[in-house]
Amino acid sequence: MVDVVIEKVTKIFNNKLKALDNVSLTIQDKLFFCLLGPSGSGKTTLMRIIAGLETPTSGRVYFGDEDVTDLTPSERNIAMVFQFPSIYPSLNVYENIALAVRREVKSRDEERRRVRWAAELLRIEEHLNKKYGQIDLGILQRVSIAKAIVRRAAVYIFDEPLSNLDARLRESLRSELKRIHKEVGGTFIYVTHDQAEAMALADKIGVLRDGRLQQVGTPEEIYYRPSNKFVAYFIGSPTINFMKSRLRIAEGRLYVEVGESYVPLDPALAAPALERLKSLQSLEIALRPQDIWVSKTPQPYSVECKVSAIESLGTSLILDLRCGQVSFKALADIDLGVSEGDTVYALLNPGRIHVVDPVTEEIIF
Repeated sequence: MVDVVIEKVTKIFNNKLKALDNVSLTIQDKLFFCLLGPSGSGKTTLMRIIAGLETPTSGRVYFGDEDVTDLTPSERNIAMVFQFPSIYPSLNVYENIALAVRREVKSRDEERRRVRWAAELLRIEEHLNKKYGQIDLGILQRVSIAKAIVRRAAVYIFDEPLSNLDARLRESLRSELKRIHKEVGGTFIYVTHDQAEAMALADKIGVLRDGRLQQVGTPEEIYYRPSNKFVAYFIGSPTINFMKSRLRIAEGRLYVEVGESYVPLDPALAAPALERLKSLQSLEIALRPQDIWVSKTPQPYSVECKVSAIESLGTSLILDLRCGQVSFKALADIDLGVSEGDTVYALLNPGRIHVVDPVTEEIIF
């Protein structure tokens, strides 16, 4: 087990397409790390460079203290799980898993113990004597994962392994992957475009956009303290609200404009950034729908709004609210009892309001 260190890696295809741009990253030993980003962000290219399936145009890759940049995948001792099950149809499940570990074991007894351990971990013991055509896609992907984790690899890499499963199978396997990681104890690198998947699984997440690393942090850090507008928008459902705003200072306290009203900022958050805020000609504020409380009666510092649309999530409502020229979404209780066109009062959590520099798109706090 090793740390994986990416040092100033750039990858250019066909002398013009820059898939990765000076990416530096350290993935600690035994971490469950997710590479997250939309299509074309560079996450798969970075994964392939870590695996040895691509060579960087510049930069180096280290496993611990060893420079592995020029080593083949087999020389790096990695185990991989792909989007589609990697199964030999002519072999049964037991033989597929055993084949992955045969070079490591010293006896048939050890082979059987290792295969049984992996099969129990993936809950596929009853399928060990079955072949490809006798089991469904979800079980096949469990077999692929068993083939990877049965090995004593330096790094385990997962390339969107749940993306081709239906919602039920995806949810079932996702709930087990953290348990599997705990049992295996290795360094897991998991590639996905699904932010909910990354938030559920990862110890840490690296968010990529256009080949550049935007932020690295725990799911809580990424969610509550995004580094820029893209990260804030990409993480969370329903998506975060962005509103054009202005700053007001009154009696030593900071307020931001929301439609036709002003709401206070949390002094503990705003004070360190006061000088920078004063220099902005304009600004944006960002706030998640979950951090807006909706009432049918006025509250201190609440914003009067009209309900323009309502979407039911079963256990809660997403309300589209309009205040002057500003529109935003709020998450409300299913029993709130409002209809389109009603007047409501939105109370914004001051500790969750982010201020965005509209030029750099950096989140100031």
